[in-house]
Amino acid sequence: MNLDALNKWLTLLANFGVIGGLVLVAIQMNFNTDTIRLQNDLALNREFAAGELAYMGDSASVAYANALFYPDELTEAQLGQFWAYLHNYVLAAQNNWLAFRDGRVSKDSWNRAKAQAAGFIGFPAARIWWKHTKIEYEQDFIEQIDLELSERDPREVERMTRQMFDEIKSLNRVTEKANSSLPAPRLPSS
Repeated sequence: MNLDALNKWLTLLANFGVIGGLVLVAIQMNFNTDTIRLQNDLALNREFAAGELAYMGDSASVAYANALFYPDELTEAQLGQFWAYLHNYVLAAQNNWLAFRDGRVSKDSWNRAKAQAAGFIGFPAARIWWKHTKIEYEQDFIEQIDLELSERDPREVERMTRQMFDEIKSLNRVTEKANSSLPAPRLPSS
């Protein structure tokens, strides 16, 4: 009789073990499904970004500079390049947000990506772009970026870039002044 009771208890324990194992397998399958979904989303976004990089061509920096400093001189073609340029950076930030939300990157990484995205779209012309295109992105991501933008001065990027530009341009004048007192360089004789 004791052997029958022991067998019943062992069978019951084994059944709980099987049920527990099945629960763990279901959890792992769900995790793997989420991971595959995220990887597919990221791959699709990389393909979009690659197309936009090709579209931007070699003159995207001119489009960005015009949008930043001379928005009234932005051409239709430059607007397209500017759009692709911003979308590329914001899409990368959204990918970081999705990975953060799913626990795959740190909060520090997300905070850096959020600050960089807000920097890229923080000036007036870019904020207009954001206002009209943000519906293309995840709602929780939009809320995060809007909050970051609300804490920034819209002219901060322009001022910082202008100051940096002026300082860099002044290097040539400083270098010319310093070099004027030096003898001319001599080439080695052959």
